[in-house]
Amino acid sequence: MAYGFVGVDGWVYGSSEGLGFGDGVDGWAYSGVDGVLIRWRMRSTETEMRKLITTESKLLEDEGKEIVRKCGCLPLAISVIGGILRGKKTSSEWEKVKKNIDLYLKQGEGVGKDTRILQILDLSYNVLPYNLKPCFLYLGCFQEDKDIEAEQLYLLWMAEGMISSENKGRGETLRDVAERYLYELANRCMVQVKVEDDEYSIYDRSVSCRLHDLMRDLCLSKGKQEEFVEVVDTHRPIDIGSLLGRTHRLAIHNKENWEDLQFVYERRNQNLRSLLLLHFQYTGIFTISCIDFGMFTSLKILMLEGCEFKNDKLPDGIEKLILLKHLSLYESKVDEVPPSIRKLPCLQSLDVRTNCQLKLPSVINSTGRLRHLFLPAEITCIERGGKLKLDGLNELETLSWFNSQSVDFSHIHKLVNLRELNGYICDEESLSRIVLYISDHQYQLRKTIFGISSSCTMNSEQGGSIDLLRKMLMCHSLVKLCMSCHVRKLPAYEPQLCRNLIYLTLDDCRMEEDPMQTLEKFPMLRTLQLVKNAFVGREMVCRAAGFPQLRHLYIISLRSLVEWRVEESAMPNLSTLKLNDLFNLVEWRVEERAMPNLSSLHIVRCKKLKMIPEGLRFITTLQKMTIRWMPQKFVDRIRIVDGEDYDKIKHIPSINF
Repeated sequence: MAYGFVGVDGWVYGSSEGLGFGDGVDGWAYSGVDGVLIRWRMRSTETEMRKLITTESKLLEDEGKEIVRKCGCLPLAISVIGGILRGKKTSSEWEKVKKNIDLYLKQGEGVGKDTRILQILDLSYNVLPYNLKPCFLYLGCFQEDKDIEAEQLYLLWMAEGMISSENKGRGETLRDVAERYLYELANRCMVQVKVEDDEYSIYDRSVSCRLHDLMRDLCLSKGKQEEFVEVVDTHRPIDIGSLLGRTHRLAIHNKENWEDLQFVYERRNQNLRSLLLLHFQYTGIFTISCIDFGMFTSLKILMLEGCEFKNDKLPDGIEKLILLKHLSLYESKVDEVPPSIRKLPCLQSLDVRTNCQLKLPSVINSTGRLRHLFLPAEITCIERGGKLKLDGLNELETLSWFNSQSVDFSHIHKLVNLRELNGYICDEESLSRIVLYISDHQYQLRKTIFGISSSCTMNSEQGGSIDLLRKMLMCHSLVKLCMSCHVRKLPAYEPQLCRNLIYLTLDDCRMEEDPMQTLEKFPMLRTLQLVKNAFVGREMVCRAAGFPQLRHLYIISLRSLVEWRVEESAMPNLSTLKLNDLFNLVEWRVEERAMPNLSSLHIVRCKKLKMIPEGLRFITTLQKMTIRWMPQKFVDRIRIVDGEDYDKIKHIPSINF
């Protein structure tokens, strides 16, 4: 008989008898928040489990066992109840939850597993706080088995008015409150949150989320029942009658048989607040030019993502959507945003990262409430020509994917609410203005990501180039940086330098001094790319204990590099190493205990490299090695059993030539 209990920490512990884990597995622990299942072998499961229980939680063990029994020992149901119990630390609170479970298991002990799970999930929804219920239901708008970008979700929640300013803490924005809501849903095991560890910093949590299949079924069922949302997948039969009801949100997936949905934009719907057309395939022209936006006067959110329009134009009349707060044309074929967009007084978020060179009206800065602006790589202004001006966008919190060729930064100092700045800088005047701004506002900004083109120069100590580079690297908000400009040397290391930088690409920077002596001290750096003569010296050294967080290292086309040495204990967390087109690399030395967690190694077109380093034999974690376009002599040393270097790599499970 399997049994378990829900810990106050949100983990579920239990025996594995009868759960089908196989021989040799006696115990298990499951976290619904992290989606982690741990199994273990032990002599006395119950004795060892009791060691995990604090004195306080021993009082709850009996209640926990009974709750797990009522859940049928089903991990999903148990984890959801664990989310409900999180923060409840008294036996009376647990007893109340158990009684609620009894109420929902209406058919008693004879209930099947599937029905039992659905009833428990139904309970988890009904005990949600009122402010979290609409946030949960909105997740149903997105496609099944697809990751949902958290930042996009926050914008939609805010546009719908689901995030109340009354819930803001000191120094918090509405976006911070939205993030808090998402993690509260995760703590309740209602949603699975995924954090990209390689792209994580205290300022930049690259987060996505998704619903478990059964949780999504609950979400759609509740959404339809409460007339909250209708989701149409055009791969499946469409119930037109249900779509003509009082639903407030309509999400349409997969563009096929769009003519079957003609009624959506021919019938007036005063109740519709959100219309989402998501992730269509380019299988034809998305001909909705006859749409009358005046039929949707309550619309707050309009997402037309991955769509095509007749003549690449938006239909006329978008100015009729006077309540519109969020407009997204992401990856759609639209070549012009009409000037009438200035007549949308409530517009807060505008995403025009289209698949065309876009004409954007210069009057965009007259939409004074705009807070989040996502631009395409290439834009031109319709009326006056020249660049997009930021003057007037005083409420702006996000300016993303800009190109300084298209944006005038002379008024950037007026953006007093900016939290995120992300884009490509290709002229020195803009570079100076932007660096000065982020230096003066570094504690206000949450995230900055820059690409700097070869048109800028930082290779001279005269004219303040080095000082400008230092100012940029000292900004706490800088999390990702790609520099393609000449940099003779990096600034001397200081403790605040690149404090939160997680991703760095140096491309054709032509540094004369070994950059590793500085880069190895960046505490959060996880991905480093040295590309196309980023360093023009002959020798490079990765010293002991350097690069404490580095996961991925790519060294490509350093034509002058002759020798590379990796010292003992260097790069303790490195997982991926790629060496490409190092045409003059002769010697690569790896000392024992260097790169102890390396799992993947690629060596491509390093035509003068004599041999595999001796230190590889000590890297027991190495799972895959790829050798491409290397001299035959080098290959023979490792490919054949009696090769001189075969003994160094024989422990690697997968070797590809």
